[in-house]
Amino acid sequence: MSENPMFLRQRLRDRLKKAREAAGQTQQQVADAFGWSPSKVIRIENGKIAVSITDAMALTSHYGVDEEEQHELVELARAARQPSWYAPYRQVMTPALEAYIAYEESATIVRNYERNVVPGLLQTEEYARALFKALQEEADGTGERQLELRVDLRMKRQKALESADAQFFFILDEAVLRRTVGTEAVMNQQYETLLRLDALANVTILYVPFTVGPYPLFRTPYQIFEFGTANDDLVAYLESPGGEALLNERAALGERKEPADYLDAFWLVEKTLARPITREVLFGPED
Repeated sequence: MSENPMFLRQRLRDRLKKAREAAGQTQQQVADAFGWSPSKVIRIENGKIAVSITDAMALTSHYGVDEEEQHELVELARAARQPSWYAPYRQVMTPALEAYIAYEESATIVRNYERNVVPGLLQTEEYARALFKALQEEADGTGERQLELRVDLRMKRQKALESADAQFFFILDEAVLRRTVGTEAVMNQQYETLLRLDALANVTILYVPFTVGPYPLFRTPYQIFEFGTANDDLVAYLESPGGEALLNERAALGERKEPADYLDAFWLVEKTLARPITREVLFGPED
């Protein structure tokens, strides 16, 4: 089980909701039974508030779950109340980024499509610093301290690649490889890092050449997270100029695509269009 408190809170809320539904209880009935306001049950199930250990014990008993599951859910509530390793970085994190990191380090399979810049998990420190500096200047600057916090957070996130229990698949549009971030030396170091990481047993890095032309969902960077238990939904994270969005299989998506649609697109591009990165692709043919 992941140690990430935010992911544990998400897992706990989902399992409590399933337990309530299995017990045939409405949110209003639960609120009435405990003398709570209806909004408290709603906030527990949408993750707006943390679940205390006492509330977890009371809810699981009320729902009639068996002793083993009750113990699991109470332990989830206990673990979910621990501080996360990235708590010191919250001043430079959005709620969407915090949720993203929780999924990133908790998933058993991470698939990442990027069309603009090298994905954060693959960036060198120098590339990340040059990128954040350019973005800060574009936003009129937020200070050297915030820049270094962002860089440090990104470097610490890369520990996820060390997990023997997770697989990472990256597809990069060729524009990612051709766009200079920082200096030529920064890019050369980044290219060497891509080759080194691609050689890891649990990491695969591919690219889509310009010559392919348009391809499925090529305009939107996205990540797909798969988890190791049947209780966890497939999750997609989308990036756009208007902000980030997290989609899961049970969300009310309206006209939006579902996470499985992004998985299908990734699989199609991976199997039919993407190509391996090589030293020649990155540095050009040797003289």
